[in-house]
Amino acid sequence: MDDVSADLKMLQLRMAGMGAQLDGNWSKVLEAQRHLDRDTDECAYWHAGYHQALADVISLLSASQANDDISDTSNLFRAVG
Repeated sequence: MDDVSADLKMLQLRMAGMGAQLDGNWSKVLEAQRHLDRDTDECAYWHAGYHQALADVISLLSASQANDDISDTSNLFRAVG
C-alpha cells in the first residue's frame, strides 16, 4: 500500500508541475489547439502523453487490486468495513 501511496504522490506532483506549465508558458501554444489536427506533431505528442497517463492509472489500479485480495489476513493499516 505504501508503494501505491508513493506512486500517487509522484503523479500528483507531476500533474501539479504540468498544470503550472499549462497555465503559464504553454497557454498561448494551446490556444491554437493543433493537438486536434490529426496529422500534426502536436496530435502525436498529445496521444503519447495521454497513453502514458492511462498506463500510470492502470498501474496504480492494478497495484490496488492486488491488495484487495487479502481479506483473510489482519492488517492494522487497512480501514475496517
